[in-house]
Amino acid sequence: MNDTERAEHIKKAIEQKLNELSEYCDSVQILASWNGMDEPDNTHSAFRGFGNWYARVGMVNRFAEEENAKIQNQVWDESDDCSD
Repeated sequence: MNDTERAEHIKKAIEQKLNELSEYCDSVQILASWNGMDEPDNTHSAFRGFGNWYARVGMVNRFAEEENAKIQNQVWDESDDCSD
């Protein structure tokens, strides 16, 4: 399977999951990334969603903010060498 075929396969899988989730959810956003088969150093991505655009963007922003906070907390813990 080359990169183009793989991308099409992944996009079809995302569409299938969106259709399944549409029965239960008002808004969904799916993000996916993968390394290329033809050129493994290349990273490819796809993102699709449905529903309220503001809700989808809000979910993505919340996810990014929470993950950034976790990373910052880890960096702070690792750099905290104070011995009171």
